[in-house]
Amino acid sequence: MDQRLNDFLDRHLDELLYLLSIDSTYDETTIDTDAPCGKGVKDALDYMRALAYKDGFFVSEYEGNALAVFRAEDVFKDRRIDVVSHLDVVEPGDGWTMPPFRPQVRNNAIYGRGSEDMKTPMFLTYLAFKLLDQEKTESKRQLRLVLGTDEERTMNDMIYYVEKEGKPDFAFTPDGAFPMAIGEKGSLMWRLSADYDGPVEELRAGVQCNVISPVAYARLETGSESRREGKAAHASNPDKGESATVALLEELKNQDKVMNCLYQVFRDPYGSALGYEQPHDMDHSLTLNLGILKIEDGKLYAEVDCRYPDGITSKELTKRMQEMLPALKVSLDYDSPPTMNDPEDPYVKTLLDVYYEKTGSDKKPFVSGGVSYSKIFGHCVAFGPIADVEESLAHQADEHMDLDQIRKAFEIYYESMKRLMEMPL
Repeated sequence: MDQRLNDFLDRHLDELLYLLSIDSTYDETTIDTDAPCGKGVKDALDYMRALAYKDGFFVSEYEGNALAVFRAEDVFKDRRIDVVSHLDVVEPGDGWTMPPFRPQVRNNAIYGRGSEDMKTPMFLTYLAFKLLDQEKTESKRQLRLVLGTDEERTMNDMIYYVEKEGKPDFAFTPDGAFPMAIGEKGSLMWRLSADYDGPVEELRAGVQCNVISPVAYARLETGSESRREGKAAHASNPDKGESATVALLEELKNQDKVMNCLYQVFRDPYGSALGYEQPHDMDHSLTLNLGILKIEDGKLYAEVDCRYPDGITSKELTKRMQEMLPALKVSLDYDSPPTMNDPEDPYVKTLLDVYYEKTGSDKKPFVSGGVSYSKIFGHCVAFGPIADVEESLAHQADEHMDLDQIRKAFEIYYESMKRLMEMPL
């Protein structure tokens, strides 16, 4: 790696560690007019705003939903490229060997919630932009860093931003794996609800819809209790997690028909109960995650995450889900169809060329099961930061990112952003 880049990164690691120390999970108890996702997310946004001002950038604000950081000399340029990241993180969950918001460097890695997803890669693109600005790199386009606040839940932050500013000519988000997620599967969320008068008096399972459940608890009318522990992981990667909710439902399946139906539908995270037998690979598999399940005061409520490949529609899936769970109301509350970009697109090729030059790799772009801001922007790819999608620790306990990987990603982002700025119109 270029020693100049290495030294520049080292001089700013303390700023990154401070950002990681901010608990920027969504908090409905502290929502305000200027904090639509709560105080912690606002604190992270405030911190990045202060850095940008200190470093001499212009900042546009979007009602607490997002910030756009850019250079004064590029304000009135007609063409625009957005580098889009988010500052919100998922709930830490259990199983950490360290406090999740007291980041530390150990074993040549940075540990802490958000170290991979995605404060570190966001900060790498910020540092790359800062260095390019210090070097007075000329740009034929306006390059913006756009920092969002609600990617992990609704993406309403970036919907609001695009409504105000329109879509750029191209965007990338450092929210995935190299070489590139050139497309993304469809993503939907169902809410399940019903009156419940069965033997389960209380049930609490899961931490977030798009996280494989690490904990589950139930209390029966007999007074007996059951607790299960699983392993949290991103909902799109069933092989990396173990659902405590499914384990609990297996224990409860003989209690009544509802518990049995839920178990039968969700025991296979690849959705075979829905009648779709797909290969379990990144590009083609369907994944199904019962992220939240609650029973309280005679009411059942659940949230389900599903990632589906091209060739299947959300309408078909919803119809099948309702047939499988006749005692429950199935509501399709979010749906984003599959997306795909052209590998011969000049912007896409620019990023891939840098990746191949800097790594010597021959890996091909892939279709991701994750959901990034690419869904909002369309002409957008997820570009890094991890070396392999199989290595992702997003949403898991002891989330961390290897420092050698961080340095390589910084080198790739610096050169990629430089070439995007200099691309002929």
